[in-house]
Amino acid sequence: MSGPDAVYRLEDPFAFARAGGSRSGVIAIAAMPRLLDRVADTGGTVSYELRGRLDQRQRPLLELEVAGTAHMRCDRCLAPLDFLLKLASKVLIAEPGAAQPEDADDPETPEWIEAGQELDVLELVEDEILLGLPYSVRHGDGKCSDWSAEGGRGGKVSPFSALASLLDPEQTNKD
Repeated sequence: MSGPDAVYRLEDPFAFARAGGSRSGVIAIAAMPRLLDRVADTGGTVSYELRGRLDQRQRPLLELEVAGTAHMRCDRCLAPLDFLLKLASKVLIAEPGAAQPEDADDPETPEWIEAGQELDVLELVEDEILLGLPYSVRHGDGKCSDWSAEGGRGGKVSPFSALASLLDPEQTNKD
């Protein structure tokens, strides 16, 4: 394979893992189509490092680290929010149609994926980012652009602020 997509392909992921291969690069957010509906804009890039090795049981394993910033929108105030990505994962690779590893239910065992003679690194990085993003992205408490110090929108006190005081032990022991 040649062309720009060839940069993001591993020709033989099993040989890559056995040889202890390493590959790193930078990917534009705009190049990951499944991520586009989760970000506020397509600007920015992420860097990745992919390393291959064998696990303790001599199975091919890929270790992936992804770092960068995704430009998102706060779900509370809708203002821009830079979400820091610092992700790391390990995945066992198996031949297509291979049986699930016998220790797949063990929480200590890495996830596993089927891989053919080629592996799309771009797709692997995109999967890791999608799994690493929270369902709802928000600024920290009191950091939203239109939230006042009183805890409400536009200077108004939230009707739920009295409930929040129930969570503060100092407030509940004022009898």
